[in-house]
Amino acid sequence: MRTSKRKNKSSPLLSIVEYIIMYGWLILVLFPFAWMLSLALRETEATYTELFFPKQITLENFVYLFKGQFPYRNIQINFFGTMFNSLIVTVVTVTLVIMISILAAYGFAKKRFIGKNVVFYMLLSGLMIPVQVIMLPLIMVNQVIHIQNSLFSVILPYTALGIPLSVFLLTGFFKNIPNDLIDAAIIDGCNDWQVLFKIVLPLSRPALGANIILQFLYAWNEFALALALLRDSKLFTLPIEISKVQGQYMTPWNIVAVTVICAMLPVLIVYMIFQRHFIAGLTAGALKE
Repeated sequence: MRTSKRKNKSSPLLSIVEYIIMYGWLILVLFPFAWMLSLALRETEATYTELFFPKQITLENFVYLFKGQFPYRNIQINFFGTMFNSLIVTVVTVTLVIMISILAAYGFAKKRFIGKNVVFYMLLSGLMIPVQVIMLPLIMVNQVIHIQNSLFSVILPYTALGIPLSVFLLTGFFKNIPNDLIDAAIIDGCNDWQVLFKIVLPLSRPALGANIILQFLYAWNEFALALALLRDSKLFTLPIEISKVQGQYMTPWNIVAVTVICAMLPVLIVYMIFQRHFIAGLTAGALKE
């Protein structure tokens, strides 16, 4: 009886603390987005003279972005062209990563072959390689295979860098699919391809959704490799185009903010489509039967 009374007395206090932490974290997360929106809705002069709430709100920055030219220092941004390049790079990269990772993860999770663990951990070692270490070798490889002046110069490295994490997540998820279910399908006459596409993949939608979101975020936001590998301005991706706005002595943060807000829209759309599977896909592979 005493313990139950203590729990009842302490529960309101714990609830208050939990709500304070939860809403405090929410404000901390949303504040950068609110600040960025505040910068996008003001003129360049007001960026450095006014605080969080601008005295005058304007939508001209969005109009100038769609026109591709800002009156401040005649800044030009090829927003739609670079966004199209980013979409091509991201869609092709995500497609290649998911296709290759599905086949590799199915083999690691459900097949037996010599050296499986060694190959698996060698593949995962790709997660520990810094991007800066492989920049110079990638430039040399692109020159050897003659793809340095194309979007494939970044698509292939993005694919190679995205496969280890994708294989890791999918392998953990595929291992949780009961072997009895696969054995029953094989007894009924299904081959490996039918088992994979008719049984394993339909049950793996959470893991696939999480992988698509993670790979989309990486390919869409990647900057360092794109800056090192892309030479032609017509092939620039959106992060490189946004970085061009930064000046040597002063940066018009309202222009940067409006560009970043518009660049976030495809990411938000992809997340809204696959958000139901995101948390389930990240946590399912952590559990064992």
